[in-house]
Amino acid sequence: MLNFMHLESLNAVLETGSFSAAGKRLGYTTSAVSQQIAALERNLGVQLFERGPRNLWPTAAAHRVNTAALGVLSQITGCEEEIRAAASGTERGRLRIASLPGIGTRLLPRALAALVRRFPDADVTVSEKSSTDELTEAVATMRVDVGIISTYTAVPTDWPDRLVATPILEEEIVVIAGPNRVPSLPPTLELASLSDAVWVAQPPGTRGRASFEHWCQAVGFNPEVMFETNSFDTIRGLVREDLALGAIPALALGVDRNITMHRLVDVSPRRRIHLISRSSDQNPLVAEAEQVILDSADHFVDWTREGFETYEVDHPLAACLHSGSKSVG
Repeated sequence: MLNFMHLESLNAVLETGSFSAAGKRLGYTTSAVSQQIAALERNLGVQLFERGPRNLWPTAAAHRVNTAALGVLSQITGCEEEIRAAASGTERGRLRIASLPGIGTRLLPRALAALVRRFPDADVTVSEKSSTDELTEAVATMRVDVGIISTYTAVPTDWPDRLVATPILEEEIVVIAGPNRVPSLPPTLELASLSDAVWVAQPPGTRGRASFEHWCQAVGFNPEVMFETNSFDTIRGLVREDLALGAIPALALGVDRNITMHRLVDVSPRRRIHLISRSSDQNPLVAEAEQVILDSADHFVDWTREGFETYEVDHPLAACLHSGSKSVG
């Protein structure tokens, strides 16, 4: 039978890279960790690590076992914390929130401030994941309670059955240019007119890059991407220095008078922001967190309405969508 301590040791070894480092994290001796891994290998009948004189390398089986065990380990950890809180006469509550870089920057600070005011004793943690797929898996495997993710209308998204998504915002994707670009661009333009431009975009394999290439190809060209980065801050910086054009969503735009913003009329590029959680999650803090994040999204749209006046745009590029939630699968 599988043993919780064996699974915990496997996770620690994979995250730290060695038996000795895992032992220090868990408070075990190196020998004890080695024995637990050996016992797990015997119980499963598979080899989890290839061992050398000074190194060890995890096998594919080790990663599969660890992925399957993450949700169990998370549940046990949460159960332990709840039992300790009950035993001490307190009811703190625990909530883990994760977002994609850039999105959380705009929505989470205000939302977290409201959540902490309402539940000052709650244990709330925040992290970032590098992609929508990674964050979705983290929520599905119970390592995260509430996720803030993005999807693009040009790229289909497959969802695990057990997740519920609440739409928050729909953002227009706009072209940004530097202050000294020659010739300057009009406030509205056709993407096709930029077929000869040099671009900065997200790396290949990302949803943002796939969507950008889809929209360009839809109007008849393949974009020349000279710079690649996952950071919208870096995209804006390269654009500000007149090194390339960029195409970014409203949450990543900011208000920068050194960058000009241009709306597209021959395509309708959009990105959508969703809250995701597990349909079976009974944690009352989940609903509270979702509400304050929705309120923060409303505030963001009000902010864009004022901020976009800098660009003489007559209405915000982000629109609230949260009229309700739906199961996704």
